[in-house]
Amino acid sequence: MLCGTAGFGFWNYPFSVRGDVLMLPEAIWFFYASPPSDMALIPGVPGWGWKAQVVHSMRAGALLATVPTAVTTGWALLTGNTRPAARWMQRLSGASEALLPVDMTAWHHYVLEWQPYRAIFQVDGETVLHVPNPPTRPLGFVAWLDNQFAIASPRGVLRFGTVASGPQWFELDSVRITPL
Repeated sequence: MLCGTAGFGFWNYPFSVRGDVLMLPEAIWFFYASPPSDMALIPGVPGWGWKAQVVHSMRAGALLATVPTAVTTGWALLTGNTRPAARWMQRLSGASEALLPVDMTAWHHYVLEWQPYRAIFQVDGETVLHVPNPPTRPLGFVAWLDNQFAIASPRGVLRFGTVASGPQWFELDSVRITPL
C-alpha cells in the first residue's frame, strides 16, 4: 500500500511556499492517507484510507464553530471524551466523506460531478458520495503522491511530517475536465 497521501480532484492550496496557512482548506477530491495520518473530520470515520471527500471550511458559519471546537478539544484532552470535539471538528471543516469500497491500486473509473448546489462522486458507475452545497469558489485541479502525513484529531493533536517509503507510484490513465 502507499505511504503518505495521494489523490486527485480540486482544492484551494491554503498554504504558502514557506508553509504558512493563508486560508482554511477547501477541497473536492478523491483522497488517500496512510497511517500515521489521522485527519478524523467525521465522527465514526477513520482519519485515513481511500475516500471521496469534500472539505468546505470557507463557508458562512464556519468561524462560529471555532470557539466550541477549541473548548470541546480542551475537554477531550482533560477527560478523553472526544465525541463532542469530533462533532465540532466536522462543523468547523464542513467535511463530508465516504470510505471507498475499492482497491485503489486496481484500475477504476472515477467521476466527480461538481456543481454549485451538489457534488457527486462515482466509482465504476456507482455513486459513493453525494454532498449538497459544496464549495463554490474557484479551486485548482491537483493530482499528487507524496510521503507526508497529517494528524488533526479531536484530542487536540495537530502534527505534520513525512514517512519513510520506497519507490511508489500512482497512475491516472486520463483526466477530462468538462464545464457543466
